[in-house]
Amino acid sequence: MTVVPNPSEDGERRLLASLSPNLVASLLMVLSFLVFSMMAVFMREVGDTIHVVQVILVRQVVAMVLMSPWFWRDRAFIRRPRGFRLHLMRGILAVVAMSCGLTSILHISFADATAIQMSEVLIATALAALVLKEHVGWRRWTATAIGFVGVLIMTRPFGGGFDPYALVALAGAAAGGAGMITVRLGSAYDRTSTVLFWQAVVVIAVVGPVASLVWVTPTQEDAVLLIGMALIFAAGNWLFTSALRLGDTAAIAPLHYLRLIIMAGLGWWIYAEVPSLTTVIGAVLVLGAASYTIGRNARKKSLAEPDGPLST
Repeated sequence: MTVVPNPSEDGERRLLASLSPNLVASLLMVLSFLVFSMMAVFMREVGDTIHVVQVILVRQVVAMVLMSPWFWRDRAFIRRPRGFRLHLMRGILAVVAMSCGLTSILHISFADATAIQMSEVLIATALAALVLKEHVGWRRWTATAIGFVGVLIMTRPFGGGFDPYALVALAGAAAGGAGMITVRLGSAYDRTSTVLFWQAVVVIAVVGPVASLVWVTPTQEDAVLLIGMALIFAAGNWLFTSALRLGDTAAIAPLHYLRLIIMAGLGWWIYAEVPSLTTVIGAVLVLGAASYTIGRNARKKSLAEPDGPLST
């Protein structure tokens, strides 16, 4: 039987092949922002009845099941982790980051929560200098300082508009930034699959007992939202990671502005949240500083290391 080629399919293949890696990476990154934004909406919908730790547990278990073929393939390495203490620390930091991040989404506007969480990059830069002894030049230190000024403007710790949940979001960003450092350290000893497997085990072990104390049998609607969040979490991570693998970080970094715009737009459209002037000013400082820092890090890396295949 002779298969007649479809001209439209050939055209689609040629179009995809003609796209630059940075363009494809940018599209994947924007899709990941859209996916993660929907997860925030789902969290708002189930947050009144389902505790945050229960959400984290269900999400992590489903994600682990989805990644099980990968873990099975690398089981020989996973069984003998060389950086287990670092993986343990990474898991604990992940619990703090997820708990604080999801909690902040429930209590402050999407725009505030997203902009404060972007300070994670700045915190990681400071920790890289202090813990990893990396050289951080005056430009990146200046960008980091400007970003933290933006955080202070948004959190208003000494003003009448202070909201303690803004500090919860900042605590989540701090845990996320520290988690980046432990991943950097742990990746020097083990494969990515080993890091993610033991992180998942620690997360389940930590939140499991707490979730059993606050467990609420979800309704059919809540169960659908919980599973949806878990699938979105897995899909968003795949899109985000694929974007980082395909594109130059310096080209992708400015797209983080879209993440804030998407979240602020959803907050306005669904929950009638209108960002305040202090949020806008602080967000511009944080996102500008974070984008510059990411781009600067990428340029330094490209000068120090030749391009090559990524290994897991």
